[in-house]
Amino acid sequence: MTLNKQLINLLGILLAVVVLVAGLALIAYPMFAQAQTLDKNTSTVAQTNAVYQTQIDALSAAEAKSDELDANLAALRQQIAATPKLDDVYEIIDDAAKKADVRVENVTAVDPTAWTARTAVDAAGNPIEATPAPAATDAATDTSADATASTDAAAQTPAAPAASGDSPQQQVTLTVTIDMTLPYEVADADSAISSDSEPDAEDARAAATDAAEKASAFVDALDVGPRLLSPVNVAYADGKLTLSTLAFIRTEDAQ
Repeated sequence: MTLNKQLINLLGILLAVVVLVAGLALIAYPMFAQAQTLDKNTSTVAQTNAVYQTQIDALSAAEAKSDELDANLAALRQQIAATPKLDDVYEIIDDAAKKADVRVENVTAVDPTAWTARTAVDAAGNPIEATPAPAATDAATDTSADATASTDAAAQTPAAPAASGDSPQQQVTLTVTIDMTLPYEVADADSAISSDSEPDAEDARAAATDAAEKASAFVDALDVGPRLLSPVNVAYADGKLTLSTLAFIRTEDAQ
């Protein structure tokens, strides 16, 4: 009887231990693991928030200087050509020579310079500086004569060049040399074109007329295409046409 009572007590203790272990394994440990995971996630979120806050602070500081940064960026864009693309200029010149049936001898381009507004040029292709308006005449002078003189002076005086410092544009000067005596296509017969006989006056006039027509056709053909070329000087001597033209470059990409 005593043995049975001790056995029952032992079984009761063993059952309590099993229940306790089962409770720890099924309830307490999962809750502890979940708490550890939540703590780790909280730490990660806190670190991420700290990184984001640092970025926000940096962006806020940059936003306060955005006007200054935009001004500096605009100044840099005006110094560096975004897309010069001079290849299409050479292609336009070649197409114009092909249409006029003349030979391109040489094409040279200088470094880009700041764009300058031009209202008039002299015979050498240099811009003409604006001249000051004439001084007012005596009050006793005829009023109608003064008005006429002022109108004529204003018409002959070119406007002052516009300021180009803020213009997103540069210009490139190209010098093109064309041999008007040779056709566009290169052929072996070119060496046999020259002749020892002197041409008569009629042939000379015809050759001069033909050269003038070809020169005009060549210059007119430069207007073909979307690229803007602005001839500033044309000279002809000894069968050679020398043309100076401007090609324009934007220093910022079109939006």
